Amino acid sequence: MIPIWLRYGALLGLFLVLAEVARRAHFGRLLPVDLYVALVALAFLALGAGAAILLLRRRRERLDATPPARIANGEGFSAREQDVMIFLVHGYTNKEIAEKLAITENTVKTHLKSIYAKLGVKNRTQAAAELKLLRVVETA
Repeated sequence: MIPIWLRYGALLGLFLVLAEVARRAHFGRLLPVDLYVALVALAFLALGAGAAILLLRRRRERLDATPPARIANGEGFSAREQDVMIFLVHGYTNKEIAEKLAITENTVKTHLKSIYAKLGVKNRTQAAAELKLLRVVETA
């Protein structure tokens, strides 16, 4: 897949080529070059704003979705650690977990350290695998 910055840059180049063609053709005699540049800048501003709105909407939809998982055996884990574990097994980032649970990222990190220690693992990938393997968290 082509990176977004490369696609955006190619689109900008295309717009600039089209502006130059328009300037040299009939339209160049009607309006100054600065106006064409301003129109291209406005077009990219609108394109960037539209892309940002779309990406933020998708992110919000993802955060609003409740993970289809439940704690099957949460003995030894606090209620908040259990909440964090559900999001952990679904691959949420610390920031996303914090937003979803209305706590700070540092609090999420503290809960994760506690979970790691109780499971005897070193990172979130191992923790998620261990939680599933031990059937502490069951995913749908």
